[in-house]
Amino acid sequence: MCHDIIVLGEFKMASLAVSKSVKDLRSAMGCTIRIFALISGISERNLIRWEKQSVKPNSKSRKVIEKIEELYGILADIFDGDQNKISKWLNTPNKSLDGRTPFKQIISAPTEEQGIEQIIDLLNGFKLGVVS
Repeated sequence: MCHDIIVLGEFKMASLAVSKSVKDLRSAMGCTIRIFALISGISERNLIRWEKQSVKPNSKSRKVIEKIEELYGILADIFDGDQNKISKWLNTPNKSLDGRTPFKQIISAPTEEQGIEQIIDLLNGFKLGVVS
């Protein structure tokens, strides 16, 4: 099952159909297509087309999705794969982010990749016991 692969952090875009992987990833994170489009910088139209298997993502889009997969893998590790806890954390204002939700932090960063990396760094700090 795709979710099990994502949770283990072994997910590779090439190993499964893009439509299944993107849909499963955004579902596991509790994202609507709109939110996933905002955090990935990929148009809603393209996301829908991928899910319908009309087109495949280009290499730049694959890199962003791989970063989101990395983020999800860390979240799944911290929250033992509990999708409700993951979604709640991503949508809850966080003091370490000046009161922004992790999703809003990603969206407000200069690039989506930088925003995702900021959240990954924050989570890795939490795992190490570092509070910012």
